[in-house]
Amino acid sequence: MQVGDFLLSGYGNLVAEAPNGQPARLVVDDLSLYVNGSINRWLNPFLEAEISGANLLHEGGADNSAGRLVLERFYDDVHLSETNTLRLGKILSPVGDWNLIHAAPLVPTITRPLTTYRGFAEYASGLSWLHESDYSGVSPDWQIYWQPDKELVQRPDSVSPRHHRDVFGAHLNWSFGMLDNAGLSYQQGEQLVTGQRYTLGGLNARKVVGRLTLQGEATTAYWSAEPAGGRSHEWGAFLVADYRFTPYWHGIVEREVYQPHGTDAQSRSNLLGVAYKPNPAVVWKLEYVHQQDRSREVPSGWSASCAVLF
Repeated sequence: MQVGDFLLSGYGNLVAEAPNGQPARLVVDDLSLYVNGSINRWLNPFLEAEISGANLLHEGGADNSAGRLVLERFYDDVHLSETNTLRLGKILSPVGDWNLIHAAPLVPTITRPLTTYRGFAEYASGLSWLHESDYSGVSPDWQIYWQPDKELVQRPDSVSPRHHRDVFGAHLNWSFGMLDNAGLSYQQGEQLVTGQRYTLGGLNARKVVGRLTLQGEATTAYWSAEPAGGRSHEWGAFLVADYRFTPYWHGIVEREVYQPHGTDAQSRSNLLGVAYKPNPAVVWKLEYVHQQDRSREVPSGWSASCAVLF
């Protein structure tokens, strides 16, 4: 909806979860509002605010919650030229593809892969420089960013328990046509609670072949000051195959392996799902996750959702 120089939009995501051996629940996972302003070369504000984790129904009647109000993004774009933009404020860190897209109607599965958020700062508050290439597929678009201290308006611990400071990173993205892409990511920073420093590298790619879309990401990171015998190396990788059987029905298969730092416990999960897309703004999803290692973050079980762009 256009209101003067501002465009209002957003999305909602209603999720039903039934993890094995745990209470089932119905939750408003996200209800997000975007406010995008286009005023002049110097003033182009953007805001994304959401209500997250609002429990509507919970098996056993406990754990009811009205949700939490979260500031996802808040920044201003200064257009230095047609291809260069200076961004000031709180952004989504450009590590891989998923963290930048992140909206439920635009990603293939309900369950978010650990690789896309677990081992790095999902947000950065400070300065960012974005460059759009004039030569698609030859030279990449790139973005560098710097957070000099803590995150601006930290997300609640119940939503994101890991917070970071002194974050610096960069991302390169090559586009091949309208749908295919490949990217490289770098990030370094410090975990706020533990004081541990980390250095992370990553890659991501998407390839469309007829009705089949393949999408994957991988990261590897090294952490400092691990206790004696603790693992300092953290890594993860996933691959999603999305096959369009009809204009509306999709079948989805995903495999992920994730190794956190500090422990030898590994998460290995398989996902099988279907998605129904009656129009570009609405997606219904049903999926089952089989967790081979009893991960607390990715338990085995069923999930269903309805995600809507507005």
